[in-house]
Amino acid sequence: MDEVIFLEVLEGDSVQARHRLERFPVSVGRGYGNDVIIDDPKVSAEHLRIERREDGALVLRDVGSQNGTYRVEPWAQLAELELAPDTRVSVGDTLLRFRARSHPVEKTVIAAPPTAPRPRMFERPRSFSLAMQALLGASLLEGYLANYGRTDWGELTVALVVPLGITFLWAGGWSIASRIARRQFHYRTHATVAALVLLGAVLIQPLLTLVGFSLGVSGNLAWAHHAAFLGLMAWGLYWHLRYVTKWEPARLIRVIAVVTLTFGALSRADEWLGNESFSTELGFRRALLPPAFRLVGAEPVEDFFADAVKVQEQVDALAKEP
Repeated sequence: MDEVIFLEVLEGDSVQARHRLERFPVSVGRGYGNDVIIDDPKVSAEHLRIERREDGALVLRDVGSQNGTYRVEPWAQLAELELAPDTRVSVGDTLLRFRARSHPVEKTVIAAPPTAPRPRMFERPRSFSLAMQALLGASLLEGYLANYGRTDWGELTVALVVPLGITFLWAGGWSIASRIARRQFHYRTHATVAALVLLGAVLIQPLLTLVGFSLGVSGNLAWAHHAAFLGLMAWGLYWHLRYVTKWEPARLIRVIAVVTLTFGALSRADEWLGNESFSTELGFRRALLPPAFRLVGAEPVEDFFADAVKVQEQVDALAKEP
């Protein structure tokens, strides 16, 4: 091997740390008196030494460690081992690899030309305040329009408190993940994304109701609501994960597409299997819309009664079946 070698501390397939070794002997262990310190509770304070023999070969020796030193390929406990390029040994839960200075590295990854960094919309302080105001206003308006009786201040208070609490808790969870993975909380950013996702969830149903009322297709928008919700969920996951992972956008989109489609399929599994869902909610709009919003003509009364007769005939036919 070359005079200068490198000791690599591995974590899976990636290198956690590299140590340049130029003068021998070199001591390796958990104690602070070693040349290379391994932070592993199963590694002894003085675990092994790397020495140069008279013939110039480098030799690794276990110096009486409690848990031993093991060669990886083939697996065997050792007391002494002559080092060769790419030699790997295991000490405690740590994997060590030795490489020569002349070891070739992989080709450089060609990246797109870097551009000047600019803050995203979610990182601006005004975006957070505007998103929260829009969310609370939409939630308050929905609660007010859905109430036919006198104003229920308790329900309106809940309409404000619930989205506010969900946003802060939601952002807190993602912020902890960002702190663990990227060393930064990004709390305001995650809160902005959460507020926009909740705002979309609040607006999906009223907007679809308006479209269905205007076009006269209110009974056929269940799939549109499901697709819009999945799209909103995918959008929120994408931006949350952009601040948690270091994945490229293309890879992130592929992962989110798989997660979203899987969730969408599981949420519709009962319907596809033919199981009828039971709900205590009444199947009509709670918010009344003015006739001026309707773009197509209303169904004639005669057509309504004709359809009712057909339904009655089907019910009578079912009643006669044994």
